[in-house]
Amino acid sequence: MQKIKGISKKIVDKLVVRSNQLGQGRPVGVIGFIDQQGYVSKYGRVIDGGLSGLPFRKLLSGVIDKISGSLLELINQLPENAVVISTSPGKTGIITNTGGINIFDQPIIKIGIKNKKAVGVGVMYPESKFFQLATISEKVQLKSLAALTMEEERQAMRESTNLQLKFLEISEELPLVDIEAEGDYSPGKIGKRWSLPRRKVKGIAKGFARKLVDKSIEIEQGREVAAIGIINQEGLVEQVGEVIVGGMGYVPSRLLVSSYKDISTISLREAYTSLIPADAVIVHTHPGGTGVMHMGDAMAGPGTWGRPIVAIGHDEKGQIKGANVIEFSDKISQLADEYEDIEQRFFQVNTPEEEANLRKRRYEIAQEFTDLCREIVIK
Repeated sequence: MQKIKGISKKIVDKLVVRSNQLGQGRPVGVIGFIDQQGYVSKYGRVIDGGLSGLPFRKLLSGVIDKISGSLLELINQLPENAVVISTSPGKTGIITNTGGINIFDQPIIKIGIKNKKAVGVGVMYPESKFFQLATISEKVQLKSLAALTMEEERQAMRESTNLQLKFLEISEELPLVDIEAEGDYSPGKIGKRWSLPRRKVKGIAKGFARKLVDKSIEIEQGREVAAIGIINQEGLVEQVGEVIVGGMGYVPSRLLVSSYKDISTISLREAYTSLIPADAVIVHTHPGGTGVMHMGDAMAGPGTWGRPIVAIGHDEKGQIKGANVIEFSDKISQLADEYEDIEQRFFQVNTPEEEANLRKRRYEIAQEFTDLCREIVIK
């Protein structure tokens, strides 16, 4: 990937001013564009962030006309010269995680702010060595759970600590240049529509479900297992990927996809765009549950990657209690957009009553995600 020569100081100043206006440690972000000379000199609408970071869907709405679909479908409308820019109040611009390039697969730029001034601009590129590092990190995180002795756990913690030191070197400093900047890039001018088919899941193959549950009870209680499935002609989900053991209440995203194809050197965006079949399904276990899912499941599956997600609930003896699916729908887009909007509105309320109403609505949204669960047959 071509290295960026620099970023317009006018873009940096604009974002720093807005971030300072918001205060409270809140970042702001924007989709920028690299010009033919190799400089970031164009940008879309500036988007306010919250304490939990930037709202990705709202960020993309600053340059994309029709903001409907999964996050992957929205990102795939961006042109190749797009970059993701955000401020980091209280930091210097160093980037120490691969989350941004994993999702966007495009350069990530961070503007460090100290004492209300830009003190550094860091950039990270979606390079294969960083995706390898991310994959290794997921494996190391699980080693502590798998450790059976104190010494094994100490060794896992040593590996984790040494790995974190490597993450300090994944970004580099980006020069500020005195060039003009073209702002307010109008939505609808860029990219092209990219969408996934919407196939209905009728059920899951009994042997597939049984294999997942057997693995789930074989390992430490409470750890989820998962695999990639695919919808056959009858609408049943059949296994196509190896069973992957995760942690307490989660399955590492890169290891899950790697169960189907080796993605150690590419981003999750590229994997779900080019390698994972369009009619693939994410299938995982819910130890101690009945397969009913929540907002986290919905966003980890259809909300982000556009693929249905299935949960199989079971007890400690391996008895299957049920299987449910959440498929992508316009309702998921609507709820995700509203949830991001509420996160920003918290900073605009003036009375306890207003804040209470927002908090109630946020919990209602979480409940509405659960209402999207649909029970399926195990056949």
